[in-house]
Amino acid sequence: MSDTIKDFSVDETTMKEIEAAAKKVFNDGATLGELKGITVNELDAVYQMGYGFYQTGRYDDADKVFRFLVLFDHLEPKYWTALGAVQQMKKNFSGAVTSYGYAAFLDLKNPKPPYYAAECYLAMGDTANAASALAAIEEYCPADTELGKEYRAKAAALQEKMTAIKE
Repeated sequence: MSDTIKDFSVDETTMKEIEAAAKKVFNDGATLGELKGITVNELDAVYQMGYGFYQTGRYDDADKVFRFLVLFDHLEPKYWTALGAVQQMKKNFSGAVTSYGYAAFLDLKNPKPPYYAAECYLAMGDTANAASALAAIEEYCPADTELGKEYRAKAAALQEKMTAIKE
């Protein structure tokens, strides 16, 4: 054991603060932002800044902002989707798929993350996983909403494109 770890000690007050924070995270599902007192409105303002960077093609800046957001609120699917979008634009398709996967896990009914993941899989030449992502839209996305109808149609068109490529 190194001397640094062996000599590490925490006073009783600090230990109680750590235990309280751990309880909030593990028992109550608190986010780091909540532990730090960052409000939803503050996070939304940061999101708007990141979205502005994304819209103007400042992907490195947007990437930093969205990484900050997923760190401080790992339970918000739109932050993961935004991070995936930036990664997709930067051609980091593997990273984008991971981010879209988190977003889809947090909001199964939203068709956007699996659709964009399918695009990334296709960009990587992985048609099997692209087809699986598109199937998730069919499986979980409501067909009776405007968003559902829009992305089901996009998914069908992408599936047709994949089928044409195979032939």
